[in-house]
Amino acid sequence: MDESLAVLELEKAQQTRQKGNEGMARVLARRAAGMAIREYLSKLRIDQNGLSLNALIKDEIVRKQLPDSTHQALDRLTTRIGMDFQYPVDFDLLLDAQTVIEVLSIYLGEKND
Repeated sequence: MDESLAVLELEKAQQTRQKGNEGMARVLARRAAGMAIREYLSKLRIDQNGLSLNALIKDEIVRKQLPDSTHQALDRLTTRIGMDFQYPVDFDLLLDAQTVIEVLSIYLGEKND
């Protein structure tokens, strides 16, 4: 998925974080993961049922189509933020989005070999 929309969106997330806008960086990280899932499903010709990028991350039927190694990252990407705009645990959604992108890219590479 080199230079895919997902990779470009993750780069935007990293730039946004560097500018100090962590909230928007998290939004862009989720979008990047959703874009990676959409690309993965499209290349495998799996119907996405018109789901939004956010819904692709959350949908249990979609998750069954994804490698198990993406599930923990997707769980963190869908964790609800607290009233204080903090997460209950310290984790990095940009790294989680990167994990999803990389794992799906590897799986697509294996299926094309």
